[in-house]
Amino acid sequence: MAGLAHAGVGLAAKRFAPDVPLGVLLVGAYAIDIVWGVFFAVGVEHFGATTTNPWSHGLFMALVWSGVAVLIAQRCCHNWRTSVIIGLLVFSHWMVDFIAHPMTAVFPGDAGLPLFFEGSPTVGLGGWSTQLGVNIGEYGTLVVGLVIYLWTRHKLQRDKKLRAPA
Repeated sequence: MAGLAHAGVGLAAKRFAPDVPLGVLLVGAYAIDIVWGVFFAVGVEHFGATTTNPWSHGLFMALVWSGVAVLIAQRCCHNWRTSVIIGLLVFSHWMVDFIAHPMTAVFPGDAGLPLFFEGSPTVGLGGWSTQLGVNIGEYGTLVVGLVIYLWTRHKLQRDKKLRAPA
């Protein structure tokens, strides 16, 4: 869950990385879920109300995946600022999930996010523990992200027109 909230964060990131295509920012925001999908497909992680999925969603591994994202972005764009922004965007996934988990309104047995690996302590603020929390968190973050994205896009287009020769 927290799917729409991740999109909102990816949209808002355009403000800090105007030259990065929106698709790249959205992939960054969902990177940890993409990793989870690969691990699910090969049987490393599982789907269920009581699973913690430490290889994709644990704090330690979220830091690792963020570091990997920085290195990949640096290799592709040769710009440290952009690379760090993409790495922070990947880590933002864990931060949004930390606010959301345990998501007992959606998964009653959700224990939260593991700090390290299976059996390590789990954490989370439980923002998605009620349906109201789910709705406010998901739709609120998406709307705020969309407003920031549209404002940034408008500003970039206006600046481009001002710089164009007459």
